[in-house]
Amino acid sequence: MRRTMKVTLCAGALFIALGALALRILQPPAPLAIPASSVELHSVVLVVPGQSRSAPVDLTLERGYISDIRPARAAGITGYILPGLADAHIHGPMLPLPGQNELFAFLYLYHGVTSARMAAGDARMRDAIDGGEYPGPRVLSCGPFLDGKPPLWPNSLVVTDEPSAEAAVEQVAAEGYDCIKVYNELTAEASREIYQAAKQRSLAVIGHVPWRQNFDAVYIDDIQHLVGWAPRSAEDGATEYIHRLMKLKYLDQQRVQALIDASLARGFALTPTLVTLQRKFALSDYADLEQSDAAALLPSYYRDQLWHPQRGLVSARLLSPAQHDQFRALYPQAQRAVRSLYEAGVALHSGTDSAAEFIVPGAGLLEELQLLQQTGLTPEQVLEISSVNTVRYLHGKAYGRLSVGAPADFVVYAMDPTQDLANLDTRTAVVRNGVYFERNALEEQLQRYQVWFNHPAYRVITTSLVSAGLFAVSMLSH
Repeated sequence: MRRTMKVTLCAGALFIALGALALRILQPPAPLAIPASSVELHSVVLVVPGQSRSAPVDLTLERGYISDIRPARAAGITGYILPGLADAHIHGPMLPLPGQNELFAFLYLYHGVTSARMAAGDARMRDAIDGGEYPGPRVLSCGPFLDGKPPLWPNSLVVTDEPSAEAAVEQVAAEGYDCIKVYNELTAEASREIYQAAKQRSLAVIGHVPWRQNFDAVYIDDIQHLVGWAPRSAEDGATEYIHRLMKLKYLDQQRVQALIDASLARGFALTPTLVTLQRKFALSDYADLEQSDAAALLPSYYRDQLWHPQRGLVSARLLSPAQHDQFRALYPQAQRAVRSLYEAGVALHSGTDSAAEFIVPGAGLLEELQLLQQTGLTPEQVLEISSVNTVRYLHGKAYGRLSVGAPADFVVYAMDPTQDLANLDTRTAVVRNGVYFERNALEEQLQRYQVWFNHPAYRVITTSLVSAGLFAVSMLSH
């Protein structure tokens, strides 16, 4: 008996010790230190894409704002300053493991993203950044989905009529969120009531065009993805979202013109997130994505498990090889549509849906900008969409500017990105709310994160946890 108790106590002590070790291994490195916010920059060119370009100037930052701009005292150019990039459609980490919010926020900042909108989810990242717990972009957060019956996601607020719309919008507003996210199952009546309630509280409405509605009568300020661009049909309600998206092959010029007319008449904007559509066929080349430099910026369980095309939580699980090819064939039609929308003066915003399938925070936005350029836009036009138009849409007209009194959210580049988007990788510093983060400091913090999540013990523990979770999801879905 005594021997059994001793063995039990020893086993218990060993389990506790192993648990303590596991928790220690899972703990992330300290967040990137926030340096002093009073900085002077010399002989820099200020570039507001599509709007203005200065001669070399000296610039001073104080208390989060640009406090002084004067002609450069020294000859030459030391860098190019552009307003920070914006990602108008992000999500938080897929798993509630320690350090993930901090890592995501850091990766946005590391890539020059100083503004972001959390399209659904809680406001923990926003509040932690605003509270100075760790650095990151200026975040808006939309809170839970507002959806009809049956809602696709758990914790959605179900809206079917005026009372439920009023109650749902009031809950979102009372909980301190910045916007309303609407989803697929809403009726036209419910959408209208949500929109009216949101406008009474000065909340923007973003989201998918519900399958029962057409975009020419939709109650949305900023339509997300390419949902609703294709013609509707009677069977849409019984069709998986991913398969409804395949109807983009019917996105002809007449349909695009109707979308243009509706946007200009009703004033809604579009956040196409081309990168999410591109992934519908790029995932057929899983090995290339798995080995990409961007994928290595996140823990291995993302690329090896969560984003695996058969076992993971990705839309590719619902697609056959032939359907991947169909998405590849229809993608040029979406590109032509985006180009036509831009040329017609429709408001476009830059967004990614990170961290969906191989869309890495920050890195995914740089890829989205490249995809926008491939529609036929110039680098300067693409950067105007992101660092000027999207930023001002999210935060107001005071942002996306480089003038005395403007909030100091910008990026310093060694080479001018408006000449070549590849120059976005020449970042020498990122400034958010007047705080100057040098590239060397960002690289050192990135290295600390990678040492942490590439530790063999961390990988074993998280791989086991994720495997168990995916197995549970698989069992529940059958």
